Amino acid sequence: MISLDQLYTIRQKIPKFIRRLFPKFHLFQYYFLPTNLKRLPELNYPEKGDIEYQRDLIEKFQISKKQTSSMTCPHLIELIHMKFNSNDNFYFLDIGGEKIDFYLNLKNNFKNVKYFLFNQKSMLNPFREIKDELNLEDLILVDKIEDISNNNYDFVNFGSCIQYFNDYENFLKRITNISKYIFFSGTHLYDNLSNDLNKNLVVKQVNVLPQTNYLYFFNRESFFKILLDENFKIVFEENNLTDKINYNNFAHNLKNLQYSDFLFEKK
Repeated sequence: MISLDQLYTIRQKIPKFIRRLFPKFHLFQYYFLPTNLKRLPELNYPEKGDIEYQRDLIEKFQISKKQTSSMTCPHLIELIHMKFNSNDNFYFLDIGGEKIDFYLNLKNNFKNVKYFLFNQKSMLNPFREIKDELNLEDLILVDKIEDISNNNYDFVNFGSCIQYFNDYENFLKRITNISKYIFFSGTHLYDNLSNDLNKNLVVKQVNVLPQTNYLYFFNRESFFKILLDENFKIVFEENNLTDKINYNNFAHNLKNLQYSDFLFEKK
């Protein structure tokens, strides 16, 4: 019998116009597949920065004064405005950020913000080049987890990335010690139906083939408890509407599985 993985490999070879003729063929609409893994593979989510892509974003921003790249939280700037005034001095830590025009947009709205970007070293290489070219003093690049603790941050942004951290619990505990607000966007949360799923579930991401990634779906109660135990309170939680994810292949064992945004604040 052919496996789901094999079907997805076949899917990538089918022209898009043909796929559009069968929009109700839900198998081809699944982004994620179940696995039997307990942890993420060590070599997971390999990425490499693209300097030309970043320069194109800069050029577009210089013309329109708007961010043109997509984000898992399109209203993030508006959210930050609810917590800070335009002239406030504050430290912003962007975990997993990948787009230079978000930094430009942030600086356009908050002239005194100091922007810290944490990502893989290979992803930061284009930002280093641009930082030197444009003399961006308020753009600080961090590629080592231990270096994050060199500062305290007023706002920390996890843009649909915490699910790719293998040791996410210890990483979050590190972040809670040095931050006031922590925002998560595009995060997969569920309420468990069995004791086996009271913490997380490792799934395979297949909507970006030929690249294959692995990530966590989180049990809502267990994930929130990490921050609540560190003296944080939840400010809001809402469905993320930037993508319509088909979770039907998980309906038999996961309750209330949602693509969510949520904000925590230090008490």
